[in-house]
Amino acid sequence: MKCPEFESILADYLDGTLSNTERAAVELHAAECAPCGLLLAEVTNGVALLQTLDPIEPPPELITRIAFQAPLGRVRHAYERQTLWGRFVMKWLQPVLQPRLVMGAAMAVLSFTMLERCTGTRVERVQAADLNPVRVLGGVEMKTVRFKDRMLKYYENLRVVYEVEARVHELQRQQDESDKAARTPAAKKNEAPKDKPKDKQ
Repeated sequence: MKCPEFESILADYLDGTLSNTERAAVELHAAECAPCGLLLAEVTNGVALLQTLDPIEPPPELITRIAFQAPLGRVRHAYERQTLWGRFVMKWLQPVLQPRLVMGAAMAVLSFTMLERCTGTRVERVQAADLNPVRVLGGVEMKTVRFKDRMLKYYENLRVVYEVEARVHELQRQQDESDKAARTPAAKKNEAPKDKPKDKQ
């Protein structure tokens, strides 16, 4: 007996479901192979320790949860308790409702959308020439150049707007300073002269 075979039937050995010949082969291999013998001893001690523990009572709501999550009950096949429409769905639509089919359809839609965006060709009018890699790359390059031009124009427009705003703020500041300077001498002239104190006699 090899070690992988020993490990695969170790659980059956502990459950006592092996024949006498197989039990003897397992015990012989455990006696000859030190790692497998150590594994058998550890597993046997672990099972003995688990058997000494008190049994765990399942919570009362466990049966309700199981019944809720398995509404068909104990039947051999889910097909037995279904309506005519349910049988139709299980038989004909179940293969269509697989995740890989949905993912394939999503990837097809994404591919056609990217093709339309890159080449500028409507999906309804796609021809074999439109799928030429040279044409697709040319469309991507054209879209990239257009995007670059738009970004440059946007940047230039922002720069012009910023310069205009900076110039307007500077003119407003200069105007405020000139108004303040003009008001200051006029305010000094309008101030009444203070009465001089009378000389004491």
